Amino acid sequence: MLRRHPRVVIRRSKLATAVATARVLFRSSRGTVRFLWRYRRPLVPVHAAVSLGTLGAACGATVDGWKTALLLDGALAAGVAWWLRRRRRMDKQLRPAKRVYAIAAAGTAGALLFAMAARGGLTPPMPGLLLVWLLATGVPWWWHHRIRDHGDLSAELELWESRVAHEKGALTGSWLSDFEQVADANSSRAIINLPPGELETAQAVSATGRVASAFGVPPSNVVIEATRDGANDKAQLSLYRSNPLQAVHLWPGPHLLDHETGVAPIGVYADSGHVPYRFWRPGSGPVHDLIAGTTDAGKSRLLDQLLAYERHSPLMVSWVIDPQRGQSLPDWQDAVDWFADSVAEGKKLLKAAQREMYRRNRLLARMVWTDEKGRQRRGKASFTPTLELPLLCVTIDEAHAILADPECVKIAEDLAKMARKCGIKLRLVTQVPLLSQLGNSQTLRDMVAAGNVVVLRTANRLSGQVAFNGAIPADPHALPREFPDGSTTSGLAYSLGPQSRSSVLRTFYVEDPYDWAVTGETTTLCEEGIKTAGKDYATWRHRRDDAWSEPEPTEEEQPAAAAMSPVVPADASAIDTVHDYLTRRGEPVRTGVVAQALDLPLPTVSQSLRRLGEEGRAVKVRHGVWVAAINTADDNESTSEAAA
Repeated sequence: MLRRHPRVVIRRSKLATAVATARVLFRSSRGTVRFLWRYRRPLVPVHAAVSLGTLGAACGATVDGWKTALLLDGALAAGVAWWLRRRRRMDKQLRPAKRVYAIAAAGTAGALLFAMAARGGLTPPMPGLLLVWLLATGVPWWWHHRIRDHGDLSAELELWESRVAHEKGALTGSWLSDFEQVADANSSRAIINLPPGELETAQAVSATGRVASAFGVPPSNVVIEATRDGANDKAQLSLYRSNPLQAVHLWPGPHLLDHETGVAPIGVYADSGHVPYRFWRPGSGPVHDLIAGTTDAGKSRLLDQLLAYERHSPLMVSWVIDPQRGQSLPDWQDAVDWFADSVAEGKKLLKAAQREMYRRNRLLARMVWTDEKGRQRRGKASFTPTLELPLLCVTIDEAHAILADPECVKIAEDLAKMARKCGIKLRLVTQVPLLSQLGNSQTLRDMVAAGNVVVLRTANRLSGQVAFNGAIPADPHALPREFPDGSTTSGLAYSLGPQSRSSVLRTFYVEDPYDWAVTGETTTLCEEGIKTAGKDYATWRHRRDDAWSEPEPTEEEQPAAAAMSPVVPADASAIDTVHDYLTRRGEPVRTGVVAQALDLPLPTVSQSLRRLGEEGRAVKVRHGVWVAAINTADDNESTSEAAA
């Protein structure tokens, strides 16, 4: 027979039992919390249903619970409206289907809460309706957040480990987390975790080219930028199989400008987010611009968009200098308040802007106004555009040609340093943002580079580094000249403004700039501003029309014109000399012939002839051909003497 061992009973103290029970409860609670946190997104509908049932039971337990339910419904509606508006302002607007889902879920939840409060809590049929609501809202949510077959993601993770994170890789010791494939299956996103104390976000951004090489795609298909929380040991990776910026994005129109903030989108990033651009900062003043890019990079098309924004806003006045005789911006020659198509005309414009700056300084320094505390104060140190005092935007295209004149450089420096507080914005556009192209003025470049900086494709690596001044580690030189299908990459750029993303963008394409130039109304200066700008401002169109009517020198006149001395103004002596020559000549003569015969500069002769024409002492026979006017007073006097 088998002998049974006596049973040993171990008795625990009450304290040991309590400790063991507490450990079990703690481990169970910790496991539950970890489970709920790990699957927090899929469990959102369950959490919402439990919360809704709890609130409904609490409201139903009181006599006037329906009033509390109404207050909660109002708070829910306000919260949903604020959330949708916030996403729209952050350029994260939901798609129509998702927006309808969010509004419908919130609306039915509010109705169900009120019904439970009115019927006394979770009494039939409320539990069934709550279950129906959970299924109706949960099924779309679970389908959207389902676990997808990532397929190629394992291969991408392996490529990262073998080609990027190894000992001699671009980002040694880094690893990827939160890797996900976007719904359109064209892009993948992940968080790059960098070894703390060894690598930082800027180094990850600068390694974009090597990461693109590791994945075998063009550099423009890889975007590495800072994370939203700004952690310096992490970076955001976006990998695109086909570049979404290859498609042309048409400009929707000037209604995108927010007049409250002074911000307007000028393009899109690869993730479809809008690229913000700031015209002015309320309570501070305008923001200067520096726009750079090589030939055929898209500078003129970007200017088309900015000028269209300005023309269709009553708060902005546009002055433009295009030293290429208006060829860079032909559609805007008659659509802005002042268009200078030469270096000489541009100098007049800058002088007028400087006078307007000093006038506004005096005006704002003496202005009496009432602050938000009801105190009456004198003098304003900041600027916000109004209908009475609009923002004056001075655009200088091909800035190197204008800033070759030292006087223009001095005026531009004054505008960059002092004009912001009185509402004058300076925009420099150049191919190469080096000092030699900006009048050798470090001050001027620093002032405009502190505002909006947009650098399109450049011809060398130095241009991007100089323009951004190290603010974002971007390399516009690496942007391709053409896409793989041969289409143009015009508009690809990097931007530093309200956002400092190191992501490639593409500016909007203005399909018909002439249509935007002839619609809307041209905003002008006020009466005092017009007086301050002076005669040059009032007569710029007449000077341009006269210059257009002046013929180019003939082959016979070219040598004489080339040998002429620098331009001098047409004073009284020059005018009389030209008039005497016309009188002696007695027959029509070309402007160039007069200049050659009198050894005077051609522009001086042209000005003298126009003055003689205005005084009635000379007559223009046709373009570039003049003759002395007949002196009728002398003829009448001679006739009288003969009769006597």
